[in-house]
Amino acid sequence: MSEINGKAFFGAVLKAIACTRNHNTDQRQYAEGVLEPASRIREFEKELGERPPTDAEAERVLGWLESTFRTKHTPEEEREHYLVHIATVSRAPAAPANALAP
Repeated sequence: MSEINGKAFFGAVLKAIACTRNHNTDQRQYAEGVLEPASRIREFEKELGERPPTDAEAERVLGWLESTFRTKHTPEEEREHYLVHIATVSRAPAAPANALAP
């Protein structure tokens, strides 16, 4: 089993959050479902430092990413595109089964 490339993983996750269009106009939901998870992801990346995330830690981060997708009402095809990209560039495990659920 190969090690996850932490720098590529976090870079791709944060890029996905920044690049997906927000189709939700509720600012409270945006703060709770996008800004808070993105902040958790950045803090978690700092906590890990140079250590790559474990598969379980990567799955937790992908769960936070999924929260942003749900809140932004990101279409399934776009979600899948980003999840495949993240797995490809970082050698992270495949997305959790529920990550593509709308």
